[in-house]
Amino acid sequence: MGSPWTRWSVYEYMKHRFVRTGQVPDQDELKEVFPTIDQTELREGIAEFGTIAKGWPEVPHVKAN
Repeated sequence: MGSPWTRWSVYEYMKHRFVRTGQVPDQDELKEVFPTIDQTELREGIAEFGTIAKGWPEVPHVKAN
């Protein structure tokens, strides 16, 4: 059975984490939170967050490895 997590899980986590703390989670944190996620889904979630965060000057540059 595959992972229950999708790119949208990552996107929502990143969005809520930033709104609550003002910090963007790094890829190591995301791998801890979503240990069974497919790496393509992880990268896509990070990219989706980066798309909306481009207009937020207080968000540091978001990049998926």
